Amino acid sequence: MIKAMREGVSYVNQLEKARQVINEVDEQMADLFQERMNAAVDVVTYKKENQLPIFDEKRENEVIEKNIQKIKDPKLIPYYKEYLTELMNISKKYQYALLNQGTYGYQGSEGAFAQLALSHLFPEGKQKNYNTWEEVVKGVLNHEIEKGILPFENSYTGEVGEVLDLLLKYDVYIQDFYDLKVDQNLLGIKGSTLQDIKTVYSHHQALSQCADYLKPFHFECIPYPNTALAAQYVSEQKDKTIAAIAAKETAQLYGLEILASEINTSKDNTTRFIVIGNELKQSGNHVSMLFTLEHVAGRLAQVIQVIAKYGYNMENIRSRSLKKSSWEYYFYIAVEGEYDENMQAMLEECEACCKNFKVIGITRR
Repeated sequence: MIKAMREGVSYVNQLEKARQVINEVDEQMADLFQERMNAAVDVVTYKKENQLPIFDEKRENEVIEKNIQKIKDPKLIPYYKEYLTELMNISKKYQYALLNQGTYGYQGSEGAFAQLALSHLFPEGKQKNYNTWEEVVKGVLNHEIEKGILPFENSYTGEVGEVLDLLLKYDVYIQDFYDLKVDQNLLGIKGSTLQDIKTVYSHHQALSQCADYLKPFHFECIPYPNTALAAQYVSEQKDKTIAAIAAKETAQLYGLEILASEINTSKDNTTRFIVIGNELKQSGNHVSMLFTLEHVAGRLAQVIQVIAKYGYNMENIRSRSLKKSSWEYYFYIAVEGEYDENMQAMLEECEACCKNFKVIGITRR
């Protein structure tokens, strides 16, 4: 018995000594990591000045082959190789982030409402357009852009559900909101009149926002990926029988005439855009969360009761279907309240009620 106790103490001492060594090495590695990343700043500055690519496969392979020669234990070589590869991937991400600071992304083409919102938010920023909302999200994740601008909801037509799905799928975060007053206009080529029009192109949200105006004309309404792209298409076709619904700024951009102004049904037509980034802010007075629940009676009510117990106002609640699971749903809730210890305790208790739980935004309004 005494021998077993001594052996137990011996094992504990051995474990503590090993942990002490690991702690000391980790401290040194933290300092060296910072030195390495600081050197990466000089690297990306040089590459930018000389128009060189961030990724240099030949150079990376040379670094790996050179450094694995320094590992004496053959069993550790594959792990060290993996470590070096991941370290260089992190360095590349950091370099891309530095290179693309001040560049912001949106979906569509110049003149799109997202581009107009971006111009208001970041008037001095560089702009990069993408074909789809998902590409904007991936652009943020890959550090091609510092932030992305996406439509989130409209005061008349409601949520943009596809964007909410992307926030569930990818680890990007809402960092800000921006409300843009949206006036929709019917645009045609020079010389066309309202009587000439037979077909109207625009984003499906814009067509919905103007449905009451369009209905008496019996136009053929064709959804298009983006309002500005629709205007560009009409401009290129030189056809008096087609028109687009888009912003007034878009008419000027593509040389179109405004055949009818402010045709949206709601005169308080506002689209709320979100600014997304790679980091979750740690201060704000609005918190947004996504979660899924076990299919058990009262489970959603349980989450709502937790929010009420902590004294927070639930500003918004929505449900969306899970695309890969029939008749199953995820939920979006936004609550008002300062992000402090009380809010964190509430979120932890909510998470305990949920199957999956994710805070997707902490913002200040």
